[in-house]
Amino acid sequence: MLKKYAFLDRDGTLVYEPQDDFQIDSLEKLKILPGVIDGLKKLIGDGFSLVIVTNQDGLGETSFPLENFEIPQNKMLEIFRENGIEFAAVFVCPHRASDNCSCRKPKTGLVDGFFKDKVDVDNSFVYGDRETDREFAKNLNLKFFKAKTNGKFDLEN
Repeated sequence: MLKKYAFLDRDGTLVYEPQDDFQIDSLEKLKILPGVIDGLKKLIGDGFSLVIVTNQDGLGETSFPLENFEIPQNKMLEIFRENGIEFAAVFVCPHRASDNCSCRKPKTGLVDGFFKDKVDVDNSFVYGDRETDREFAKNLNLKFFKAKTNGKFDLEN
């Protein structure tokens, strides 16, 4: 059975993305953006299943150890759970753009297996703050809603 999905970028869209190093690698840097909790609750109430799709440059390398990602990531998911927000899936590409992998947005390798025979393409969408998110939506044949980087969660723009 096909479902409606909201494919959501993480950094700069759901949580504040530092503009100096672009990494949320500590609890001190974790900040849920304004309107996110209410916006996600509304999407769930409107029958959407939520999916996070995020690029995390160099995750697992010495410069960005896995633990430095997992601690704030797990705290973020805990905050969402405490507010009644569950995600159907969380997809993380650990590669850099120069790695030319098949899973880094705007490529669809991360979600191809998930996407097949599950997604109501006519009623699902991608919400993100980068051109790669827009291209990701196009590659999946989904609608796209542009977020303002580190702005209020707003699907009306």
